[in-house]
Amino acid sequence: MILPFSTSRLCSAVSVALFVLFTTVSVNANTPYKSATALDQYGSSPQINNARLASELHSMPTIAVSAGSSVVIATLERRQLGGISRPKCKIIGKSQDHVLAIMGSGLAGDAAFIERLLRRDVINTWERYDNFPNCHRVAATASRIMLAFMGYNDEIQDGTIDILMEDNGNGQERLSIGRPLAVNLIVTRIDFQERYGSSELILVEPSGISTMISGKALGRGCKRGGELLRQRWNSGMDLQEAQNTCIGILRDVAKLEQLVKDEDDAGHGNSKEFDIVLEVLDSEGLHVKRIPFGGRNQ
Repeated sequence: MILPFSTSRLCSAVSVALFVLFTTVSVNANTPYKSATALDQYGSSPQINNARLASELHSMPTIAVSAGSSVVIATLERRQLGGISRPKCKIIGKSQDHVLAIMGSGLAGDAAFIERLLRRDVINTWERYDNFPNCHRVAATASRIMLAFMGYNDEIQDGTIDILMEDNGNGQERLSIGRPLAVNLIVTRIDFQERYGSSELILVEPSGISTMISGKALGRGCKRGGELLRQRWNSGMDLQEAQNTCIGILRDVAKLEQLVKDEDDAGHGNSKEFDIVLEVLDSEGLHVKRIPFGGRNQ
């Protein structure tokens, strides 16, 4: 009996496959490692671009805006059995007249790491100068951390303690892993005196670049979220209008990016599996509530 695929042909196919496999492995093994400071032919850093992309892909859609003396943050979250995730916004300092907080979007481990360092920096600055650090000071420290993890080693000019210095058992050594942190960070500070108050937001990107903003869309679908935010947000919004705007944009982004299906659609990704986590940071602290994705805003 003649087989439809002869043994000789099979051996030949296997030989070709093995040749391609070993050739590919050999090429990849000989490809030189590119540092975070290396640029491609277009003048951009591949590692920074990868970190920026990772910060978007590894985080659910998030909309954050300034609303007078408050900051509103809305995040899409899949319901978890047996537990509730931590809020996006983390307070790292609070005094009688100020609240200082950060919000990281991207790899959870990178966000938690930079949060720990910034908490330490706020304490060091407060104790050294007996002065509550401002938003720009914390953003500059965050930028310094981002740059250090890409191999840059800038000098501290303001006399504060370098929070990247840690004891390795043989003395002090500056932390560095040679890759960008895959997290977009928003630093916010709320100042309040009697009836008046204000809030400010500063975005720190994986490249270390910092920018003052009024609002920002982060995580998956951030490009579409940013477009909707520019269309719908205005500086005269009150707190309730800002909350409704953030929730509305988040719902639209989730559907446009096909992250959430309609209630009538069966299977994975049904809207009943998701909540919108609404966080409001004000003079009293952080207030968090969860709203069913398909439910009312209130």
